[in-house]
Amino acid sequence: MTMLEKDVIPTSEPILRVGIIMPEDNFTQITVSIPAHQPYHLIAHNKRFKTTSGEMISFRITGNTITLNDQTAAPDWSISPEDKYPVVPDAGLKIHQVTAGRGFHWQKKIDVFLPGSVHIRTVQQKVILINELPLEDYLMCVATSEMGQACPPELIQAQTIVARSWMLANVEQKHHSLGMDVCNDDCCQRYQGTSNLNQPAIDAAQATRGQVILFENRICDARYSKSCGGMMESFSTIWGGEELPYLQSIPDSDQPLKMTRFPLTSEENIRHWIDHVPESFCSSSNIDEHTLIKYLGAVDEGGTYFRWHVQYTQQEITVLLNEKVNLQAAAVLDLLALERGGSGRIKLLEIRYIDRNGRESSFFLERDVNIRAALHRGFLYSSCIYIDAGSKKEGIPVNFTIHGAGWGHGVGLCQIGALGMALAGYTASDIAGHYYPGCRLETIYP
Repeated sequence: MTMLEKDVIPTSEPILRVGIIMPEDNFTQITVSIPAHQPYHLIAHNKRFKTTSGEMISFRITGNTITLNDQTAAPDWSISPEDKYPVVPDAGLKIHQVTAGRGFHWQKKIDVFLPGSVHIRTVQQKVILINELPLEDYLMCVATSEMGQACPPELIQAQTIVARSWMLANVEQKHHSLGMDVCNDDCCQRYQGTSNLNQPAIDAAQATRGQVILFENRICDARYSKSCGGMMESFSTIWGGEELPYLQSIPDSDQPLKMTRFPLTSEENIRHWIDHVPESFCSSSNIDEHTLIKYLGAVDEGGTYFRWHVQYTQQEITVLLNEKVNLQAAAVLDLLALERGGSGRIKLLEIRYIDRNGRESSFFLERDVNIRAALHRGFLYSSCIYIDAGSKKEGIPVNFTIHGAGWGHGVGLCQIGALGMALAGYTASDIAGHYYPGCRLETIYP
């Protein structure tokens, strides 16, 4: 099976391989339900086996093989539709108890319906499952896995164009060693099969078929996140390396932001920024966060995405950091941002603490992903934060409060900001142009 290649612009619709159950999910058994009114066949050892309409089958690791229904063993299995399958809501193979939100604080188990074929094999004594399907079928499902069914058509079209571009740019290739183009979760793009599919998502894929965002004749590495918090972040702040001209730190607004103090790399300015509500597209002054949940993806949580805070007692923050970064601290004295990106997201954090021998020491955390992983049981919503140490007892802070802005890395398209634009009447082309300045839209295959 040919996989996507970096910097290769396809002239026809590609076939994708999407990891649904990954080695880190630690599955030794998978349960699959066959659709009631669509014939499928099983393939193992180059032999085909008929399935029964509506049956539930299980695959379990037995030694170095996978056993079907505790009877027939093979190194790997495939399940494929006998005819062209319909891409409609809740159609396809039902995979039970799939991990969603892998590694994040909203992680949960959900059932998903998958169009196309699935392949089941083992990796490191764990069972994995790969969904093979055409790119445009995949994109129909991504749009409303990432955002909810109530979103305006222009947002769904923009999300589809961005998802297609990111996929075909194919820069990261995180899972190629496993024979996957991408995984099904926020690590890559959120994909839950046809479980959340609706007609607007189907229409969006058809209306934008083959359309991508290009910069200087290359498909854009079109990153996106849930909420930038009012200011987009640059590529290099989050991932390092060379800057990308179309992924810069710019306001999420078409007007100058009033009452904002720049640059947000200043500690004084970032405190003012987080404590106020600028009128950006993703601002809570523009989108009521009490009603926001109806626009979000099925596994997203209700809450405040634009501005938020998290509180820890001294004991909680000390235990957390000892577990997360092996700090070996008796008490935490302070958390200091030493370097920030253009949106205020922290690039370098100093943790000052007293070790278990009573000595003062410092530990340094670099990069958004490591900082967010360390400061939350799941994953901190954003690294655009300032941290207040509370009152002290015998020189030790009693508690810490993290004040934050945004949800995610903040690079490229801000999904809630794009929602705000769509609700205000902007087109999908307008949205793409705002979040990826200097780029153009082009159709690369029919």
